Amino acid sequence: MKILIKKDVISQGGWRKEGEIHDLDDKLGRHYIQKGIGVVYETPVVKEEKAAKETKEAKAPRKRTTKKSK
Repeated sequence: MKILIKKDVISQGGWRKEGEIHDLDDKLGRHYIQKGIGVVYETPVVKEEKAAKETKEAKAPRKRTTKKSK
């Protein structure tokens, strides 16, 4: 369970600072949530943006080429 730490807390491995994300076992994660030390961290989903379709109206006018007279 990924937990976002809201308050500084000391653990066996040292300090867990505010704003860090830790992958904890479920029992310890639930304890942190109950005590208000952390919240469940959900990875943000990146939306894929589609490229705008090019239509005739959106196209830039092309320069016309003409035959050169000799």
